[in-house]
Amino acid sequence: MSPKLTKTIIGAVLAVALAAAVSYGLISQQTADQIQTQANQSLGTGQPSAGTQQPLPTPPENSIPQAPAQPGSSPQPPAPAPK
Repeated sequence: MSPKLTKTIIGAVLAVALAAAVSYGLISQQTADQIQTQANQSLGTGQPSAGTQQPLPTPPENSIPQAPAQPGSSPQPPAPAPK
């Protein structure tokens, strides 16, 4: 395996591990970003990982905007179909 591929794999695994740690509330996003930056510098990639710099998806133009869910409310089941 080439050194560049090895560094890329290590960076990707680290990004996934950090994302999981943030998701489970083990570390903050700021801490994950700092760790990722230090790892990138150590690996010599100099590029931010894809895991921490993902752009927000843009909704399609014809999508219908939905109101945010109210905290503590459960989703309503669909109405029964008329017979």
